[in-house]
This record gives sequence, structure tokens and C-alpha cells, in this order.
Amino acid sequence: MKGTLYIIATPIGNLEDITIRALSILKEKTDYVFCEDTRVSRKLLSHYNINLPAISFHSYSSAKKIDQAISYLEQNKSIAYLTDSGTPGISDPGAELVRAARYKGMPVIPIPGPSALTSITSVSGFPSKNIIFLGFLSKKDSKKIKELEKFKNFKGLLVMYESPYRIKKLLAAIYQVFPESEIIIGREITKMYEEFITGKIEEIIKDIDSLKAIGEFTVAAYVK
Repeated sequence: MKGTLYIIATPIGNLEDITIRALSILKEKTDYVFCEDTRVSRKLLSHYNINLPAISFHSYSSAKKIDQAISYLEQNKSIAYLTDSGTPGISDPGAELVRAARYKGMPVIPIPGPSALTSITSVSGFPSKNIIFLGFLSKKDSKKIKELEKFKNFKGLLVMYESPYRIKKLLAAIYQVFPESEIIIGREITKMYEEFITGKIEEIIKDIDSLKAIGEFTVAAYVK
């Protein structure tokens, strides 16, 4: 017998966005929770009265954490992997855990749900046939420009995540590389102060000082 690794999508803000299936898996089929930040995941688990051992597993964790997870699975214990928010395997170490489990022949089951990537795309109003997800670009301005220039000939939607500390620099970089693009900025998606800003990048740059650099940002740029 082998345990199952469940890759569970969690709310990106509003705790009510958790799916019924995700709650069922956590309550009835999970023995251990591996998560990016135990403090964040415990808030979700506590909200729904779920009492499970939470084990930290983030991008700086050693290989021993993966070995620990595999050991539990080999003992017929099932694991749920949760990120701080959204669908695991996107801008987090979930892929490493999945790869290790598959290598050992362990069942890996996705429990789909919230995602900032699909959320911003769904309200963008832009054609979504061609989408490239870039995640978090480099913190260095020059490298950020080079990363965007790789898609100079791309026609479609580029989706990025950014922190409040670098959002204005990201928008400046998009304007430099794609001055004709249209964009949508999602700030604090699903949270109390949720806000969406849309328009041509050149117009948004002119009014950049009015942008509230608070919260988490998701940006989609439509390049024609």
C-alpha cells in the first residue's frame, strides 16, 4: 500500500474560495500537510476546524524534507501539499515534491481550485488563446528588461506576479519593451480591497504615482 500526494489549491485571499472537495480531502484522507508557510496554512486549517500536523516545505528547504514526505507516503500515509495561496506548482517548490513522488511510483492527485493566473485572465477581456506565464521576473531592472525582450515577437497574453515593492518598476519595464500593449492589473484579488486597473500601458504609466503599492499584484499584458 502507498499513500497519496494531494496537490491542493487554496484561496488566494478569500477563505470561502476553498472547494468542498479540498475540505473533504483534508478532513478525511490527509495525514500530514506540507506547506510553504505553516503559519499561513494553519490559519486556513483552523478556520475550517481541521487539525493536522503541518510541516514547512518551501524553496529553501533541504532535500531531507522531500525524503521525509516520501517516507510518509511509503508508510501508506497521505500528504496534502498547500502553498500560501493558489494552485501549487506555480512559483513554488511543489514541482520538486511531485517529481520525487512520481519517481517513486506514488499516486499524485490534483485538487483544483483558485489561481491568480486564471483569475486575472478570466476578467481581462483579452483573447486568451496564447498565454505565457512568467511568474516573478528578476529583481534587477536590467535583467527584468532582458526577460521581457525574449517575448518581443510574441502575440498574446503575458501574465506576471509582482510584490508591492517592485510593481511600479515592473510596469515601467513593460512600457519600455511593449509600449503599445494593453494591461490589466489585479491588486489583492478576492480580498477586501480588491482592485482592477485596465488600460493602455502608456496611459497607466502617466498616472503611475496614483497606484496604491499595497498588497499582492498580478499583471496581464496583451501584446498585439
